[in-house]
Amino acid sequence: MVTVREQLPGRLNELSEETTVEHAEQAQHDLAEWLDRVRAIFDGAELKQLEEVAQLALQRELESTVKHPSNTFYTGLEMANILAHLYVDEDTLSAAMLYRGVREGVISLEEVLNDFGANVHGLVKGTLAMGKLSELIEKNKRLEDHFNNNQREHLTGIYKMLISVTEDVRVVLIKLAERTYALRELAKSSKDRQERVAREILTIYSPLAHRLGIAQLKWELEDLAFRYLAPERYKEIASLLNEKRLEREQYIQFVIDKLRNALLEYGIEAEISGRVKHIYSIYRKMKSKDLSFDQLYDIRAVRVLVKAVPECYHTLGIVHQMWRHIPHQFDDYITNPKANGYRSLHTAVIAENKSLEVQIRTHAMHNEAELGVCSHFNYKEGSKNTDHSFNHRLHSLRAVLEHYQERNDASAHKEEETEENFEQIQEFEDFEKIYVFSRDGDIKELPRGSTVLDFAYHVHTEVGNKCYAAQVNQRYVPLTYTLKTGEQVEILTKKDREPNRDWLVNSLGYIKTARARDKLRHWFRQQDRSKNLEVGREILNKELSRLAIHPKSIDLADYCTHFNVKSGEDILIGLVNGDISLHSLINQVNRHMHLDQDEPELVLKPALNPRASHTLSAHGILIDGLDNVELHIAQCCQPVHGESIAGYITLNRGVSIHKVACPDYLRMIQNEPERAVEADWEMQPTRGQSVQIVVEAYDRRGLLKDLTQVIFSDHINIRQVNTISEADGIANMKLLIEVKGLAQLSRLLARLEQQPGIISARRLVQGH
Repeated sequence: MVTVREQLPGRLNELSEETTVEHAEQAQHDLAEWLDRVRAIFDGAELKQLEEVAQLALQRELESTVKHPSNTFYTGLEMANILAHLYVDEDTLSAAMLYRGVREGVISLEEVLNDFGANVHGLVKGTLAMGKLSELIEKNKRLEDHFNNNQREHLTGIYKMLISVTEDVRVVLIKLAERTYALRELAKSSKDRQERVAREILTIYSPLAHRLGIAQLKWELEDLAFRYLAPERYKEIASLLNEKRLEREQYIQFVIDKLRNALLEYGIEAEISGRVKHIYSIYRKMKSKDLSFDQLYDIRAVRVLVKAVPECYHTLGIVHQMWRHIPHQFDDYITNPKANGYRSLHTAVIAENKSLEVQIRTHAMHNEAELGVCSHFNYKEGSKNTDHSFNHRLHSLRAVLEHYQERNDASAHKEEETEENFEQIQEFEDFEKIYVFSRDGDIKELPRGSTVLDFAYHVHTEVGNKCYAAQVNQRYVPLTYTLKTGEQVEILTKKDREPNRDWLVNSLGYIKTARARDKLRHWFRQQDRSKNLEVGREILNKELSRLAIHPKSIDLADYCTHFNVKSGEDILIGLVNGDISLHSLINQVNRHMHLDQDEPELVLKPALNPRASHTLSAHGILIDGLDNVELHIAQCCQPVHGESIAGYITLNRGVSIHKVACPDYLRMIQNEPERAVEADWEMQPTRGQSVQIVVEAYDRRGLLKDLTQVIFSDHINIRQVNTISEADGIANMKLLIEVKGLAQLSRLLARLEQQPGIISARRLVQGH
């Protein structure tokens, strides 16, 4: 049959109208024949969506005036054809047909979404993202050096990166199909591009296909790539084989049928499969083990899977009875397993005048060899370290492939039954790692959630210590920016730069990895103790000032036991080097003041009990010796739940509640000490205490909106807002809010001061 490519020349826009129509008619005929072949693969399925997609791709290619390197319709047809033999679903076939057209701008993503739904749209979009990553890899000169030198430690992260960049396993299959087609089309490219693409595929995509268990793609990728990289060696091994691949496959099928019949005669039910070693695989084994072609006995091989270990040895005896055993070519890995746990029987025989390797194992041994701790790709590729997260995703991919193949053999009724299970197969856990490019093009592996500052410390301690800015994909980002797989990071440094102590504050989000945190703490520990004491005292006093708490009301010695330190000075030093967080210290201050930090409230209570308005129970306050009296919170000091308080009996307003250290309270009880009463907070969570805070900031549009969003995100109620904008561009905002205690207030004020344009945020007490 004449191919579509021959019927559709590359520049259709340069052809006459009559010629275009003629070729279009031929293309329609060829498309119909191709659809019939695909339907036959899927047992006569209608594939209406695929037909609509193919018609659209053909139509847009004919109408297109955009100059692109290859025919988008033909490319899509070839990619879908490759995937059809893997028995993927119709959405995947449709996405493969559309991918090249969308990439070249012939079809829009919006059109795909509107016409074919979210599933196809997501697959095309995911493949485009992986394609961009693939382009970065191909253009990366540093990686090309790694390819040339076969530096595996620098290359293993590449296909991890390709896997981790997508959330749908089918995207990987589409990308593999695209790379397979690209390799087939390399004959018309320059020698430089042939070698570059072949090297990339041989190093990245063929190992990926191998790990996924896609043998038909693996051998084609490896052989074609090897043909471009070492054409003379390729021809030499091909001539030594002295037979075509089709002839070798026919031989394997003949041997399988003969062995299966022989085993059935002895009542052994076995699952038998076979393979012929492809040219690159032969070359690799000859090179790695320093063997000649005549010393290879596994060019042709069959694998026999049986139910139990005794049947393994019984099968071995039958094989040696049928065919002559080659001396010194027998390994019993069942009795003597390999170091990685691999178990199987290996023997080599002369079957029908040709050497043949036979592997015999149980089904359990096979599952362990393919997907267990002794996975064959770890052995074949020489991996010393096992990435369990990566292997889990690969196993999930293989499970999806196996499901596709099983589904193709099942009835329509069974398809419905297994649909739910299939959805579960695709839900595998996210990668624990991300993979990013350095400025020079090296791939760095980091824990998921890492920031650019984590990356800086990953590169080198000094790079992190002297970091002042960062660029991601040539765009400036804050140091708290969370990195994503495939991004390129550049760290900017200054000689006189020192680490900022805010970097160790968890709530600010500068550092996410333990490695970076340890390096920061080590740096701060090396600083002068007296300097650290001064800085630590400054940090604490700043926080206490923000909360309107006098420093002398806090005795650090009360908290030495909790933090397991000898003195209050050690607590201050701990604040500096990160061993003690400011939030933890404020938390303990709250507890020392008889407040249960962040105690969950099961029922939301109003601020005042309607049945006990203006009584002591309304505010959750206990007064020694008095009951059912009117009270109010003094406006001069406005105590918050958790602070030390006392009561003062007024003439006509009942009892006023003050902070113990309130100057007005001290003055009044000095004159009339008989009016003083003891007071304390009830040990119950309440809805909140009213606190007034003042925020000073540079005035800008949307300032109030940003601040209120920060407050609402902490589930804090705002009761009143008063904003004054001065002529000098400074805005002063007074907010009346409800907080559960000092810890929540401290956390809120710290977050407010981190917002852009904020000068200060502090608690407001009358007279201050």
